[in-house]
Amino acid sequence: MKYSLRLPYYPATLLQLFVPLLLLWSSRFFFASYNSDMVGELSLTRLLQLSFAGLKFDLCAWAWFNSLFILTRFLPFEFTRKRGYLTMTGIVFVICNSFMLLPALADIPFFRFNGTHLRWQALTTIWSDPEMGRIILSFAKDYWWSFLLAILLIAFLTFIAFGIKITVAPYPTLSHKKSLILRIVIFIISAGATFLCIRGHAGPGRPLSIGDAVWGTSEASQMNVVLNTPFCIIRSLKNDFRIEEMSFFTNEELNRIRSSVHKADPGTRLNKKNIMVITIESGSAIWVDGLNPVKGDTVRQLMPFLDSIASKSVVFPNAFTTGIRSIEGITSIFTGVPTFGDMILMTSPYYANKIDAPATLLKEMGYATRFYFGGNRGSFNIDQTLNVAGFDKVITREDYGLNRDFDGQWGVWDHKMAEYAVEDISRLPQPFFAGWFTLNPHGPYGVPSDWNPGPYRASDEMRRTVEYEDRAIREFFRLAEKEPWFRNTIFIIVGDHGFRDLKGTVYDSRFVLPHVIMMIFTPDGSLKPERMESKFVTQFDVPSTILSLAGYPDEYIGLGNNMLGDDDEKSYAIMFIKGAYQVCGPEYALRFSQDMKKIEGVYDWKTDYDMTRPLRNYDISEVEAMTNWARAFMQDYTLRLNRNQLSAKK
Repeated sequence: MKYSLRLPYYPATLLQLFVPLLLLWSSRFFFASYNSDMVGELSLTRLLQLSFAGLKFDLCAWAWFNSLFILTRFLPFEFTRKRGYLTMTGIVFVICNSFMLLPALADIPFFRFNGTHLRWQALTTIWSDPEMGRIILSFAKDYWWSFLLAILLIAFLTFIAFGIKITVAPYPTLSHKKSLILRIVIFIISAGATFLCIRGHAGPGRPLSIGDAVWGTSEASQMNVVLNTPFCIIRSLKNDFRIEEMSFFTNEELNRIRSSVHKADPGTRLNKKNIMVITIESGSAIWVDGLNPVKGDTVRQLMPFLDSIASKSVVFPNAFTTGIRSIEGITSIFTGVPTFGDMILMTSPYYANKIDAPATLLKEMGYATRFYFGGNRGSFNIDQTLNVAGFDKVITREDYGLNRDFDGQWGVWDHKMAEYAVEDISRLPQPFFAGWFTLNPHGPYGVPSDWNPGPYRASDEMRRTVEYEDRAIREFFRLAEKEPWFRNTIFIIVGDHGFRDLKGTVYDSRFVLPHVIMMIFTPDGSLKPERMESKFVTQFDVPSTILSLAGYPDEYIGLGNNMLGDDDEKSYAIMFIKGAYQVCGPEYALRFSQDMKKIEGVYDWKTDYDMTRPLRNYDISEVEAMTNWARAFMQDYTLRLNRNQLSAKK
């Protein structure tokens, strides 16, 4: 290799260390620009302020990942100057800094799917899927630039490692003894500096943590600009993601505002009907014309079957997801325990908490339980979560068994899983509680070429997958209506999260993005069609609704409410969207700081979907009611989660 630069040993090493730090620090400019709709539009001055606030987080990650390189380069021994040793340390440099910078690069587009920087738990979840290598490669079409940058990054690190000619004898004028003393002093200084960078500060106190990013930010979403991905991965290695208990009210005050203790409600029992929950991947309400929250929007007719079902159902136009990941939606819908932000129930300390989940409680009433998930076993902890939720059996791609029906990305084609589910349900004793989580409206997009191939209304594959999903659900109902159990079944159809691939449009706004499909359909008409316009509900309201419909005869703990309950009672929806807690109600949408102590803005969602124009004048009593409800919910939620009080069973 032709050397372009000659430097003494220590200056060369410091230059090599400075370059990856500079790359990590400057990567947030690209991150903030690409994800501006999620972290907020920032002026250059504000972005620089946040970037310098993030420097200590960069130093921490940089020191942690480069500690081996620093150790090997600053050892005070003569052999460290030998060419073979320098080559070895150069390899260490490239490997360690690739592990630091590649996740930061990958997280620029992936942040849109996760809503937060990657954590160790998310990485282990991703890599646990045996098809993940194929899935990542399939993203090369849409995110080719990220793959190209990754290759260029490794090449540049290699150049920095080996493209500098290092002077072997750093200080030839010093005697051997003085040179040794100098090397020892430099080693001690470098070790101490590395330790301080890893801790994040000098003096007593806990090391720098993810939560410290709040200092210097004016909105919670800006924490994602201050933080960096490798730091978040490091700080989540212990896998001890505990939520701090919040306290705003006395127990008496809390119970007056809301309660998670539900009494027996046999009056709504529908003759021990079967119950089936169909959860639609990327099931945004925008695709069902009758549920689209964007008023006056174009009629697309991409999901005509679901539109027809909605006309015969109890529908909730203001139904919200609790987050933007499938595992968040699945956990909320089938356990009633929302997981906001970074937390994944099955990789948190709360995975063994006892929960009054519908499948667990309905089995006490004689219900058979079964869930259909055509993805790979262990994928994103979905089947583990459903097992914890009480389902006797979760059918995965491995149980399905026919590789010819694999979509090449995520799992079994939905129209094939629809056939399997109907056939398998028909063998279950009644009453049963069943669930089906569809897979296909998810990038990288594709539709089967050999089943119901067209014509499609949409010209692009993204929207075609939405049409295909509607056809797959239509196929399920076409087959199911021939079975004797069909008319005796309550169908709840709900989306797992909003549609995330419409960046820069009104559909990606803070109010519209979390809207999901939510409807309850009874083929025998036992529930009359109705639009619940004033009801603001979330996915974790589904379990309490299920137990009420089934007439569960005992007391239970449910963080959500029966969506079919008292029409006069005001309802609100809480979620974690774009880096902050958000509460929506019939009048306003509120955004809170992550500790819920500060209201960051009050918005009129009817005229401000993206919640960028905070109101100066508003109904103080309504905002106070929404705030009290939200804080009471979070106090109850955090206390029950930490104290294992999510079940009435002793």
